[in-house]
Amino acid sequence: MFDFEEYYPKIYNYIYYRVLHKETAEDLTSDVFYRALAYAASFDERKASYKTWLFTIAHNIVANYYRSNKNTLAIEDFDTPAAENSIEEAIDTSEDFRRLFNLLKTLPEREREVIALRFWGEMTHKEIATRIGMREKSVSSMMSRLIRKLRALWI
Repeated sequence: MFDFEEYYPKIYNYIYYRVLHKETAEDLTSDVFYRALAYAASFDERKASYKTWLFTIAHNIVANYYRSNKNTLAIEDFDTPAAENSIEEAIDTSEDFRRLFNLLKTLPEREREVIALRFWGEMTHKEIATRIGMREKSVSSMMSRLIRKLRALWI
């Protein structure tokens, strides 16, 4: 049904940047693929692409994780990323990573979700629109506005 090698890094990166803890991200990513296999019969390609369906499962698992653990992230609680993925290579130091994390924490949940889906989930604007129930043009506008906002805050 899908190429595990293609989707695993995208789902893992998306979850990692939502929970910022390697072992938790690995566990939750495993849960995503377990549920995808368990509920494969419920997938309907007329409603969404397989990628969008997987990210919906991932989003729900992360939301359930925070609900059940009542977790709030503190900057001291996260793992500094390894420099093995392209997005992580773009963040030169753990200081930059902490700074980016603090900026992202100031954004509303929906905006953080869009950023995570786009950059760490590697989803297109169209896929994001389908996933969160917005028009593609609205997602594109939101993304442009968020990038300008983050650049202004970075300075």
